[in-house]
Amino acid sequence: MDHFSTDGHARNDAMRRVLLVLGLLFLLVGSVWADGGTIRFQGDAGTFHVTVFTLPPILAAGVIDVTVLVQDRAKLSPLLDANVTFDLIAESAPVRGTAAWLPPACAMNPPPSLTGIPATLGHGENRLLYGTYVQIPYSGSWNLKIKIRRDTENESVATLLSVPPPAPPALAYWQLFILPPLCVLGFIANRAARRRQKSRSPGVQELQNENSAFPVGEGD
Repeated sequence: MDHFSTDGHARNDAMRRVLLVLGLLFLLVGSVWADGGTIRFQGDAGTFHVTVFTLPPILAAGVIDVTVLVQDRAKLSPLLDANVTFDLIAESAPVRGTAAWLPPACAMNPPPSLTGIPATLGHGENRLLYGTYVQIPYSGSWNLKIKIRRDTENESVATLLSVPPPAPPALAYWQLFILPPLCVLGFIANRAARRRQKSRSPGVQELQNENSAFPVGEGD
């Protein structure tokens, strides 16, 4: 029975290692795309205190996640009844004529409009943030203007985004391509554990034969 126990532990340990790697991978991907991101602007506008975030942390032409935290300037309490929109204005010509990409490896179509883009409250898991996805058509300098309206007050803030050319699809969406190899590694680890179990089976059979040669009486 000790051999069976050892084989079972070896197989379970191999599977635990694979699951641990997969869990760490998904945790890494989740942290990369978590709420918030890199702070692009933080300051006051009228009675508002505004903080602007973008994801991914290193921008590139393509889709970015823009979120905004709107607070009362005096109390710093979140304001959840504002109307927030984004304007994206090109400050320079494209650095290169390389089109941005979207999965599954198809060129991104230019957005219909880069002004008046509405931001939704609770865009991500953080219910205090206004946000939406914004498509940057090409690399260069872009002026991101955030307009905030609440009751009769209208304010706006702006920040300059320096956007490099888009990365190739294989680099931009590495998290989509790494899962199949990890599944293959898990399968290989499982098969290796099973082969080790089979290689030890003759010894287990001999031990069982020896035990059967000396039966224990009922009176013992």
